[in-house]
Amino acid sequence: MIRKNRAQSSSLFLMELILAILFFSITSAVCVQFFVKSHLLGRESKALARAVNECSNIAEIYDTSDSIEDTLSLLKANFPEILTDSETDGCASPDGLSAGASAILHYNDAFSPCPKEEASYTLTAAFTREDSMLAADIQVTDSDDSVIYKLKTSHHTARRTDYEER
Repeated sequence: MIRKNRAQSSSLFLMELILAILFFSITSAVCVQFFVKSHLLGRESKALARAVNECSNIAEIYDTSDSIEDTLSLLKANFPEILTDSETDGCASPDGLSAGASAILHYNDAFSPCPKEEASYTLTAAFTREDSMLAADIQVTDSDDSVIYKLKTSHHTARRTDYEER
């Protein structure tokens, strides 16, 4: 009879051990999901922060220029990898400046400029001019063409008199 009590106590211990392992495995599965979600959110927020920074850089360069051509030359000087398209769509402004242009810059995972084949992110900027207003639509998209960040900016170019220098 002593053996029978010993068998019952060892089976209870085994049952308690199985339940403890089951509890810890369920808890660890939930924790792994939290860690994965946290990692993905961290990557998304890092990409958003870098996209905001890059769009702001392009917007600052654009806001300091007086024309689209000046903007394109400043962008080429600061970003040698940028691809510009300064062709107009048949419209020219009265002072001879182009009515529109665009620029594309490709980035890798670390947000360093790279060739199109290695790109994970793409910055696209469209510049337009209407009278004395310059406007820019700048956006960063990922490899799935979903927009990460979009920025619209415009500024007025002052008209200069003959005695003022450019």
